[in-house]
Amino acid sequence: MTASTKSALMLFSTLLIGMLLGSLITGAVNNRRMRSLAEMRSARGLAYYLEDVVEPESEEQREAIRAVLDEAAPKFSEVMLESREQMRALTDSVLAELDPLLTGEQRERLEERMRMGPRGTPGGQRPDDDRRRRRPHPEGERDPGPPPSPPSGAGT
Repeated sequence: MTASTKSALMLFSTLLIGMLLGSLITGAVNNRRMRSLAEMRSARGLAYYLEDVVEPESEEQREAIRAVLDEAAPKFSEVMLESREQMRALTDSVLAELDPLLTGEQRERLEERMRMGPRGTPGGQRPDDDRRRRRPHPEGERDPGPPPSPPSGAGT
């Protein structure tokens, strides 16, 4: 093996290792962020987050802050639940208005997607670890359909 071949092989190996490490580190950082966001969605998670931001200076202050946040936690949960219920009601209303405008095929696609839920799982169930994860759609999973028709009067 010549010196230039060895050099090129070492350079390529270094590049490959760097890309692999970069991907692993990016994945770890993104997982941590997603886990943090999932925890924040719970009332207790929001309380812990607020406590971390405030950084209590003493144990007495920490206990006083926790008392306030523990009292507020059920209220946070209630507001989050109401928000979800309002979103469901709005979604149902929009679907009812869309129904007469859709073809049978469009209606079937929409009903299937609604059965699958927002994360592409049956009924929108969360993964086993009870955290929602956004995953990119594999190639070909989504059919973009035909291009939109031009606005009326276009090209005249």
